Amino acid sequence: MMFFSAALAHLLAVMSPGPDTAIIFHQSLVKGRAQGILTALGIGFGIFIHCFFAISGISLLIYSSEEAKFFIKCIGAFYLLYLGLSFLISKKSSKPDESKVLFKNPFVIGLVTNLLNVKAFLFTVSLFSFINLDSNTLMSLIYLFYFPLTTAAWFSFVSYALTHHSMGDIFNKHSDNIQFASSAFIAGLGLFILLQALYGLR
Repeated sequence: MMFFSAALAHLLAVMSPGPDTAIIFHQSLVKGRAQGILTALGIGFGIFIHCFFAISGISLLIYSSEEAKFFIKCIGAFYLLYLGLSFLISKKSSKPDESKVLFKNPFVIGLVTNLLNVKAFLFTVSLFSFINLDSNTLMSLIYLFYFPLTTAAWFSFVSYALTHHSMGDIFNKHSDNIQFASSAFIAGLGLFILLQALYGLR
């Protein structure tokens, strides 16, 4: 019963809007399905690392420090700001391939976005604190692999749905507007997280 409750909570958290969803939308709509799915796999691997740290107790040590939480929020916010602005600059460039983006590999983009996703960090810490698993049990291994696989599968599905042929004409017609909107949203999300960290906005 505990596992199903945790699985449902995780699925709802994954489906809720956030940095991971924003980056999947951008990668899928602007760069295509293959890039989107590779990004989804990177996000899934990021969740694996979050879960490993949470089960082993490392995340709980970080969570107990207000300074560490503030630092993680700021780093995540600056990364999203940089990513969004880089995408906007690459859109305006006449030679997009020459744009200077920190990470070009879609798997790495998904991985770093998730690792710096404060929502994912806090969710795994809170969840595994509540479950109170022994890191040496079989159940901990089930959680450790179930959450990342489910996350990667969900975002791969989102990428597939966004790039399905039935939606192709719509997205091709409005590709420039979609790229601008998704890039601006990522940068705006980063700015919001930064302001939230600095001023305690809700």
